[in-house]
Amino acid sequence: MNDSDKLNFSSVAAGAPAAWPEANLRMTIRQLNEARQRKIIVLDDDPTGVQTVHDIDVLTSWDKELLSEAFDKPETVFYILTNTRGLDAPTAARINREIARNVSAVATAKGKEFVFVSRSDSTLRGYYPLEIDVLSAELASLHGRQPDGHLIIPAFFEAGRVTYGNVHYIVDQDEMVPAHQTEFAKDRVFGFSHGDLTEWVAEKTEGRTPPGDCIVLTLDQIRRGPETVKDILLAVEGNRPIIVNALSYPDLDVLAYALLQAEEAGKRFIFRTAASFVKAYGGIGDRPYLLKDMLIAQGQEAHGGLVVVGSYVQKTTDQLRQLLEHSSVVPVEINVENILNPDEQEAELKRAIATVNEQLAQGSNVVVYSSRKLIARSSKQANLDISQTVSGALVQIVQSLQVTPKFIIAKGGITSSDVATKGLGIRKAKILGQVFAGIPVWMTGEEAKFAGIPYIVFPGNVGTERTLLETVQKIEGLA
Repeated sequence: MNDSDKLNFSSVAAGAPAAWPEANLRMTIRQLNEARQRKIIVLDDDPTGVQTVHDIDVLTSWDKELLSEAFDKPETVFYILTNTRGLDAPTAARINREIARNVSAVATAKGKEFVFVSRSDSTLRGYYPLEIDVLSAELASLHGRQPDGHLIIPAFFEAGRVTYGNVHYIVDQDEMVPAHQTEFAKDRVFGFSHGDLTEWVAEKTEGRTPPGDCIVLTLDQIRRGPETVKDILLAVEGNRPIIVNALSYPDLDVLAYALLQAEEAGKRFIFRTAASFVKAYGGIGDRPYLLKDMLIAQGQEAHGGLVVVGSYVQKTTDQLRQLLEHSSVVPVEINVENILNPDEQEAELKRAIATVNEQLAQGSNVVVYSSRKLIARSSKQANLDISQTVSGALVQIVQSLQVTPKFIIAKGGITSSDVATKGLGIRKAKILGQVFAGIPVWMTGEEAKFAGIPYIVFPGNVGTERTLLETVQKIEGLA
């Protein structure tokens, strides 16, 4: 199939082989994980990767003391927020190496096994192959051998991301748009030109891994059941990329069960995935979307809530416009040109901070957003620097809050990470679940600037143009 063809998801799903019929596979996976007492550690390159899970912890630091606490808890899965998608490549490599060594030291001391999942973007942005290379090298040092393969699984069903015929698609109103034809492929740091994932691997590895060196798990193979998939996995060696096709959760449940069987037989794997795989591999069940009473901080009902918007993708801009046009939220625009000008930055921030504190105290919801004109430079590093400067300004506003908001929504990956770690000082949070598909809610820990408040991590590229508005309306009891 030509990767430029556009398909309709309903037609593709109807014409595909029937999904594997076995019921309760997720529960079986959960039981197998619990029996093995192995930790599945998800290194998340921005805070949105918990968008399919619930009742587990996310750490924003990786010192051995915090890791030791995580290993001692009964849950199979925990996340470590690395935020590497918002950093430069050398820093991303250093962080992955540091985490791998600290995790290995703690696991060895406790006599426990672990496996790494490198969670990244469902639209293929991020440091691949760098992060997989670093983690693989550290695991080779620990185990005396490299992983047998690394699975590439960008499917994220909650936001319409599927892989079919080796091509990764974004489903928009039933139309399957190849990922390389979307705005995400034009990203100034992580852009790409191929939708077929075997060719994407070749592109990202700069020819080191040609398309023919990739193993492919087709939809037909997966839908024949776990035994077929296990046999394929048992034959993989040499840390070859394994492209996974998937249209729905039963596909990933089959894969996860087959992986557990192959691992039991001695195979070792590492994973580069979006969010849906973690739910299947961890054996994590479904949970209904959170209701209003889980989205408001107890005792802060009289205060307003805060929405912080930093993402520049078109979907975020459309969602912001809907929020401004159809709600009573108070707008506070941050002029990016002023933030980038040292002579103007202080006054711009002072104005915004005063307005935000005043409005929150009066019970008004406030949205702080960077001006929508994208300021771009010619180099990747310069564009990262701009993103970090803008995010730093938004963080200063959060740090300067004198009123506890009844909720906080952060829009965009870099923004939500910096607000969590630098603005709110979160070291560990509990994932409560999701407010809508793909939009996770953290409960801040005792160490945070504001303890025990819902922190809604809203990805830049998720939802319809009304989903941000509907989230605020849900909190206010209007939806």
